[in-house]
Amino acid sequence: MKENILLMLIMIATKCFGQGEITISHAIQTEDFIEIALSMDKQTSKFELINIDTMTVTDNRGNVLEVNRTYPLNYNYNNGRGKTLRYNLPKRKVRDLHIRGIMKYFTPAEESSSYFNLGKNGDIARNVNLVDKAILAENPDLYFSIVDSTVINNVFPDFTYRTRDSEPYRKIDFSSFDIIYAYRYTDEQKIVYFINDDPMPGYTNMTLRDKKTGIIYALTKIKRGISQAERDDISVEIMIENEVSVKRIPFEIGEVKVEQL
Repeated sequence: MKENILLMLIMIATKCFGQGEITISHAIQTEDFIEIALSMDKQTSKFELINIDTMTVTDNRGNVLEVNRTYPLNYNYNNGRGKTLRYNLPKRKVRDLHIRGIMKYFTPAEESSSYFNLGKNGDIARNVNLVDKAILAENPDLYFSIVDSTVINNVFPDFTYRTRDSEPYRKIDFSSFDIIYAYRYTDEQKIVYFINDDPMPGYTNMTLRDKKTGIIYALTKIKRGISQAERDDISVEIMIENEVSVKRIPFEIGEVKVEQL
């Protein structure tokens, strides 16, 4: 009996926490999709990350909307307060929506083996998987590495590109980038990285994906006129989710009006 009461109290507390903290930022309909943005009352911090675990959207006729894959978003954690999903348009006009789901609240920490400060760029070993070996033993598909031009040339030996139709194709000028990092994660266990405290570092990026391994390579320019000392001083941190560091918060919101754009 006591166990049942305790379980009920936990469920009520979880539901109230989720219902009170997660709200709708907007629900809009464009010509191509319906976009729904959720907001969670939290600090904007790399140690407080959010991601939508599951979300079911039902229209006023009881039809369940399908997630739109044509206009993709980043389906991973972010350090802000909002997360957005897009859905295919139903056949008939939507009056309002009923939304329910689960938000994942990720609080990485060294104590829970989910936060790893890899140090400064100049001191990090190149071209090796930097994910902790204990984690790799459980999930060998995880990958994060700081790589150099030799890896890019080996993986993409014939790669050329151009930025305008009027330009000739050319090979990569590696001097245009300050750091190259590579990553791979799974739906079951995500990796989040912060380069110089930024989850989206730099402003001139080239992203390449190895189809064989699924590893993504990000060639990044941190800032113009960077010195070698500044380049070596770039900080690198990764967060790897686990059950200890992730709280699942259920939410349910009804009669959400959709704004027509």
